[in-house]
Amino acid sequence: MNASINLNNYQNILEIRNLSDSPLVTIALVSLAAVILIVSGIKNKASVGIIIVAAIIFFASRLRLTSFAQMGFVPPENWLNTVLLGLVVGTGLSFLSIIVIQPLFEQLTKRRHDVSIAEGVRGNPKQLITWLVVIWTLGAFGEEILFRGFLICQLIKLMGTSMIALVMNVVLNSIIFGLAHAYQGRSGAWSTGIIGACLCICYILSGYNLWLPIFVHAAINTVELILMSRGVDTGLRELIWRRPLNSAV
Repeated sequence: MNASINLNNYQNILEIRNLSDSPLVTIALVSLAAVILIVSGIKNKASVGIIIVAAIIFFASRLRLTSFAQMGFVPPENWLNTVLLGLVVGTGLSFLSIIVIQPLFEQLTKRRHDVSIAEGVRGNPKQLITWLVVIWTLGAFGEEILFRGFLICQLIKLMGTSMIALVMNVVLNSIIFGLAHAYQGRSGAWSTGIIGACLCICYILSGYNLWLPIFVHAAINTVELILMSRGVDTGLRELIWRRPLNSAV
């Protein structure tokens, strides 16, 4: 993991609490972004929420309340290692999500993970390509800048970088991330929250550089969509759990 750490950005994160903006401003920014993302997720308008919060981040950067460099949107020290590590970790998390995390929460909540928003990719190469473009832009880049870069950095201003503070940061971020995907149903929100926690850990361990979680996020969604388009996702889960998925509801 050290190969992808950008030490300059790590120092920026450690010093971010020295910024002059008031804690009240930080709380307001975090609260506003969280509410917009959660409500848009519940209302099945997640893309609208991402665009609105992206605009808020842009204006906040113009007011010097944050910056893309401080959020970790800077080149990693080693592009090849970062890309390869992101693809490997993302692929592993994708299979873990499909065969363990998603079915587990379907059983616990007695609700199916609602993936109807992307059902059109099944047996449809054109839809698959369209969705791959969406997940690499709004998903990988957009969500990582918003959830990991912006929200984590804003919470660091308030709580610092101690172990307890980082754990609280990851938990809060994961809750917001999960609720922002409430359109995927109760089990989908839980599953996505767990994946969000993994992405937070990738971000922190990479020295607060956004590129590793971006590639991990992109790999997760890419693998899941490809398996979904081939109809392999449901077969994998039923093979591992040895029961039809509809028994979870």
